[in-house]
Amino acid sequence: MDAVKEMLDRNKKIAQWAQLKNHSPAIGWIVRGEKFFWTPNETAGSVKSVNRYEIGSITKTMTAFRLAKGEQDGLWQASDTLAKLVPELEDSEFARSVTLRQLATHTSGLTRLAKNQVLMSMKKDKANPYAAYLEEHLLEAVRSEKPRTEAKHEYSNYGYGLLGWALSRASGVPASEAMRRELFDPLGMNGSVMAVLGETDPDEDEAFPLLPGFAPGGRPVPHWDFTSASAGAGAVRSTLPDMLTYVEAQLGQHPAAAELEPVFLDCQNEQASVAPSKGVGIGYAWMRSMRQDGTVTHWHNGATYGFSSFAAFNRDLQSGFVVLSNRGVSFAGHLKQMIGLGELSSDRAAGLVGEELFKV
Repeated sequence: MDAVKEMLDRNKKIAQWAQLKNHSPAIGWIVRGEKFFWTPNETAGSVKSVNRYEIGSITKTMTAFRLAKGEQDGLWQASDTLAKLVPELEDSEFARSVTLRQLATHTSGLTRLAKNQVLMSMKKDKANPYAAYLEEHLLEAVRSEKPRTEAKHEYSNYGYGLLGWALSRASGVPASEAMRRELFDPLGMNGSVMAVLGETDPDEDEAFPLLPGFAPGGRPVPHWDFTSASAGAGAVRSTLPDMLTYVEAQLGQHPAAAELEPVFLDCQNEQASVAPSKGVGIGYAWMRSMRQDGTVTHWHNGATYGFSSFAAFNRDLQSGFVVLSNRGVSFAGHLKQMIGLGELSSDRAAGLVGEELFKV
């Protein structure tokens, strides 16, 4: 029996997590080209779900793909400054100094959220925090920033929203269209969409229904909406089969992705160190962890208030996995999980899957 499936079927914490009210988790994994799928009460290997999930910050790895693809195509260089891509920001000292590479590696010095975005979400709609954040607000935020020197790694949704917006401004192609044309269509990810207000209406596609989202504890919460100013940080919605296809491409196993292999590798190569003593670094968005066996695991997680996700792969072991859940996260929930209380999270479920899958 497959070790991952056996663990999923017998682990009590996984069972409790999977059977939460209104919960529809989905897990997929790939081992040397062979794909497996698991949802509660379904046989591993069968794929019945074409439901869409909000994948949250795993979107950042796709925005990073656009950066690397554009560099390969000669549209820009990762060493270019923000002001070079967006001349209207030439009046910003920060934009004249920060590079695309710094935005892509969370080393720009930007905070997790822009100050005006925090204030706006508190005043407008706390449950849908990005919906009202427009290009004009992003420009205002950037112009208020001061240059940083020797900025350390600091995770920034603000930075990735800015990066995605700048790439679209420089290329003249809306983010949703660029993502479809450059990534989703070539890989056959037909159930995936970057949902950007004013650009797409993904709810019209009845073939891939978007699941309702629930907060920890089971309270229904609204779906998140993104404008072009923040879409690069978390606007993609996808299905389990599509996300496993995405992992397959990262592993170099996708039959139609040979031309994109240099782009994927650029995103995976270490671009900055995060915790040198622990063997942790970052590529373009993808986190890199050196294992005791000498192999490297790449990973990224994501969350909205109603969904959570995790993707990981190890090219040396030629295996990877995806965990999707329509159960979100909260600050209080994070604290409970840290001390072993509350619901099992997607991150902890992913940890259990990774322990089995990456055994050597």
